[in-house]
Amino acid sequence: MEIGGRFGRLYTWLDWPVRLVGLNLLWILGVLAGLVVAGLAPSTHALYALQRAYLLGRSPRMWRDFWSQWRAHLPASQPALGVPLLTVWVLLFYLLAARGTPLAPGLAVLLFLYLATLLQLPAVLAHLDVGPVRAWRITIVLAWKRPGTTLGAALLAAALVAGAWFLTPAALPFFVPALPALLGTLAARRTLPGDRVVSRADRSRPRGSRGWRRSGRRIR
Repeated sequence: MEIGGRFGRLYTWLDWPVRLVGLNLLWILGVLAGLVVAGLAPSTHALYALQRAYLLGRSPRMWRDFWSQWRAHLPASQPALGVPLLTVWVLLFYLLAARGTPLAPGLAVLLFLYLATLLQLPAVLAHLDVGPVRAWRITIVLAWKRPGTTLGAALLAAALVAGAWFLTPAALPFFVPALPALLGTLAARRTLPGDRVVSRADRSRPRGSRGWRRSGRRIR
């Protein structure tokens, strides 16, 4: 039975907490299945792909489609997502090393801007079939085309994670990174092209978002 009108929208929004918990637990399982280092990238790709499917009004089968995406992107996601995600730890190391020095504020700002951009990178990869370098170029252009949206999503994600850390740390395994990923997906959708099926062969159009092709396997 379908529920329409305002009650239908309310029902849809009330569905999201359960989805986020399920997706987050699957993300943790995916990371562990790849022995952490190799599992981080495909799990993140699958997380964003399923969130995008839900936002498009599709009805993915969470368990099946998560692992389908995980297996399909296990090799390819390593340079595209694995390296950028591991770079966060490198920047954190330098930030901690520079603590108490004049370089610390600049490194903190650099890390925040990097994370704000990185929050939308998996959404671009889940939507478009492009290589790692091109994905970064597209993400930077789209993210900072609307700096208010990008900074707002990053600040809200940081506030929610910090609030959970200090108030209810037991909630972190159930909503992080799924909740920040949802904010990144919503921010990226404001500038990403429509849901058109195209492929990597469409590289002849370097500017703008028109003509880019949608990524990977379709989630129904």
